[in-house]
Amino acid sequence: MKEEVLSKYLEAGRIAAKVLKYIEDYIGPKKKIDLYKLALKCEELIIKYGGKIAFPANIGFNDIAAHYTPLNEEEVLFREGILKIDIGVHIDGYIADTAISIARGYDNQSMARATKMALEAVLGEIRPGVSLGELGGIIEDYINSNGYKVIRDLSGHLIDRYNLHAGKNFPNHREWLSDKIRSDEVYAIEPFATFSNGSGKISHLSNITIFSLAKTKKVKDKSLDKLRKTIMSRYGPLPFTPRWLNDNVSLEDFTKLMRMGILKGYPVLIEKSGYPVSQFEHTVVITDSEVIITTRQ
Repeated sequence: MKEEVLSKYLEAGRIAAKVLKYIEDYIGPKKKIDLYKLALKCEELIIKYGGKIAFPANIGFNDIAAHYTPLNEEEVLFREGILKIDIGVHIDGYIADTAISIARGYDNQSMARATKMALEAVLGEIRPGVSLGELGGIIEDYINSNGYKVIRDLSGHLIDRYNLHAGKNFPNHREWLSDKIRSDEVYAIEPFATFSNGSGKISHLSNITIFSLAKTKKVKDKSLDKLRKTIMSRYGPLPFTPRWLNDNVSLEDFTKLMRMGILKGYPVLIEKSGYPVSQFEHTVVITDSEVIITTRQ
């Protein structure tokens, strides 16, 4: 990997880690959290610290596992539960993807701790030539041995420039036939867990708050084509949210573009049985000589 490229991955990771450290302190002992303001704060800090936003801040409370960013003010009571904050930063398209869980209540804290330690356990075994499915087994075994259950439908992923999901999955469970880690690859590794009596699977909600551009072809409707051009020029292939655009654009416009195949929508993912979900995530760069955790605080 060229030194210039590596330096951009490292800078993106440094910014992402700094943002999450600030956010942990920002939430502190607050008993009520406005998820909308929290998402805005994450994104504001990314820009303030010199990065660019790789995807909308994902804010998942309790059973919401992934792909949710609030569009309006949304206050939750946070005396007990699990709050997941998943952010992406890029420098010239080189991405850092990282997440934390802030848990309250003994059972939730215990599960979050096990999820974090499962991530730490697998990070120590990453190197070129190792099977991704074997690494997923480390995550699964650690979480199971602590009395919890992995979310099997969710996985980490290979990252490339301007490409958050670049073709390889990093599973959170054992797979006997899988790709292997190669030198100069970059992965986001993100264990998800739930309680042992949860399903360990996810369901898709109908509401969509995050989209990305799937095709760049022109559409006949002038107003929709103008929206397409705006999305293409501002966000390129990276995910975005309607709250980043002006109030004159309706959610119906995004739905129309999605039906045309111009946009891809990311349905909100929840734990199928309604149990809370914990998540931790780091981005790693693998070279011949070392594994660099770019998002380590």
